[in-house]
Amino acid sequence: MKAIFKSPGRINLIGEHTDYNGGYVLPAAIDRYTYVSVEESTRFEVYSTYFNEKKYLFLDDQREESEWLNYVKGALLYFSKRFKLRPYKITICGDLPMGAGLSSSASLVVGIIYALSKMERVRLSRKEIATMAHAVENEFVGVKCGIMDQYAVAMGRKNAFMLLNAFDGSFEYITVSDFPKMTVIDSGVKHRLSSGQYNLRRKECDQVEKMMSKAFRDMTLEDVKAKKELLGNTLYKRALHVLLENERVLKAVKAMKIRDWKEVGKLLCESHESLRNLFEVSTNEIDFIVEKLKGVKSVYGARMIGGGFGGSVLALSSDYLDEELRKISFEYAHKFGISMNFYHVNLSSSVRKIPRKFRA
Repeated sequence: MKAIFKSPGRINLIGEHTDYNGGYVLPAAIDRYTYVSVEESTRFEVYSTYFNEKKYLFLDDQREESEWLNYVKGALLYFSKRFKLRPYKITICGDLPMGAGLSSSASLVVGIIYALSKMERVRLSRKEIATMAHAVENEFVGVKCGIMDQYAVAMGRKNAFMLLNAFDGSFEYITVSDFPKMTVIDSGVKHRLSSGQYNLRRKECDQVEKMMSKAFRDMTLEDVKAKKELLGNTLYKRALHVLLENERVLKAVKAMKIRDWKEVGKLLCESHESLRNLFEVSTNEIDFIVEKLKGVKSVYGARMIGGGFGGSVLALSSDYLDEELRKISFEYAHKFGISMNFYHVNLSSSVRKIPRKFRA
């Protein structure tokens, strides 16, 4: 019997590169999805419409040549280490873009693990699913990400953001009403988090903690400024970003609770400047889009989202930006020779099974 599951992408309003440093983040599930179709088979067979590639998998520790397959294989392998697993034919499709900073990898891994738990009728809490998916990306795929993406995909709630403390995994839902329009602008510059730069930033943050002899959660700005000479310019900038970004997350929550969207937008712009100048993960293309958006009257704020080195920009605005973005798109293509795309997103619910009566 076939079953179909939908696993959302995630937006992170603010709090970039803070989750793997035990800090605060403010993610939410969005209405762009990875769809996972699962049916019993005689062997493990995977097909992705994203890549138009089909593969038979063996559940061993050997990595696959196609990078996307390692996310699938890791999910199957880690699930099989805890539970008996029958072979399945898995088909993957969806409208969630890859490499755009919307957690397509977490959406895929969480979606597969959730689907397997339902097919095999095993008891796995959503937090356990998120934890297993996090282990897949960290240990099998080799992306040293934090827990934010998996938590948002597995436990997101409609019309709410998650104020997540990445140190202990505790979180609270921040319900919002009349939230500004959210537009994601895909720069067309695709990042690959496993290519090295993302892991380098994490290594640099580990070096900061080692040299400071304390975790980021125990540091203050005064601590870091006092050790500027010891840290050196690069590590000093990384530390400043993490500490200031944590403060911005908490300020954003306070502003959201009183519906001060101008303040939220201001914090987004500050976050982008920090990611560009202190953490150095932006690109010329991303910066161009953000600067153009700052000149649009209805825009509260904008920043790069995701791990960086490409991906997308998130804009908060009082109205839809289609006309303005078409103009920016023309200038963008002329300047960089590539196309940017944009689409509106809304807050959504977490991963779930599609009831048979709702299938197309």
